[in-house]
Amino acid sequence: MLAKRISLLAGAIALCAAAPALAQSAGDQPADPDAAPPPDATPVTTGPDSQPVPTQSPTTAPEPAVVPVTDTTNNNYNYYEEQPGPYSYAWNEPYLASEIGVGITVGGGIAGFANQTMRDTMSSNVAGLWDARLSIGTHVPIGLDLSYVGTAGDVNTLAGQANGTLIGSAAEAALRWNILPHFAVDPYIFGGVGWQHYDVQNRNFATSDSGMKGSDDFADFPMGVGIAWRDLSGLTLDVRGTFRATTDSTLMVDPRTGDYANMNSWEASAALGYEF
Repeated sequence: MLAKRISLLAGAIALCAAAPALAQSAGDQPADPDAAPPPDATPVTTGPDSQPVPTQSPTTAPEPAVVPVTDTTNNNYNYYEEQPGPYSYAWNEPYLASEIGVGITVGGGIAGFANQTMRDTMSSNVAGLWDARLSIGTHVPIGLDLSYVGTAGDVNTLAGQANGTLIGSAAEAALRWNILPHFAVDPYIFGGVGWQHYDVQNRNFATSDSGMKGSDDFADFPMGVGIAWRDLSGLTLDVRGTFRATTDSTLMVDPRTGDYANMNSWEASAALGYEF
């Protein structure tokens, strides 16, 4: 019995002596390659010189910037980027609804005759004038003017006696060359053809006493120059000078020659209007 107890005690002593060696051996075992690194560990790779190089974490690429696109399918565009240059001869004007320029003007001014006999017959060298005009193509190189022009002036007999009022009415069509069609100030030249009617109202003397008939009709040919100012709102101001050549008229007899007096005339006028 005593011998058995001594044997168990010797075995326990031997086991205690071997415990440190077993613990050291367990610490030298290689780590499991499939084991996940601790949460605070940084992955590394080995560089060319066998030095550990930290591996950078992948980053998310930034999204491309969104560039706004100008909508050109309606009127929400930049005027200064879309319109032709001020010295352009383009055949459209995007900021206008018509894209070519359509304007209506109403105005007035003065008129007179180029012929000396007609000037002597009028009580004044100038007569009053009024006009209304539809212009098609004010912002393209070539446009069209459709005009009504009226005049009124007192007339006398060759002896200087009052002989009523001479009323003139003209309907005309003229082509116009817009020199600066896309500029705010547009000089232009025009020429065309029309029909002229004169009528003496409140006439006091017969043709045999005054040399003037009661009325007459003939063709006229207006030509001249003008200058137009246009605002982006559509407001327009137009100033022009016109010379009207005429065909033969039988309205007035020239007592010095016995022939009919020439009815060529001139005009200076201004008008306000609107274009779209």
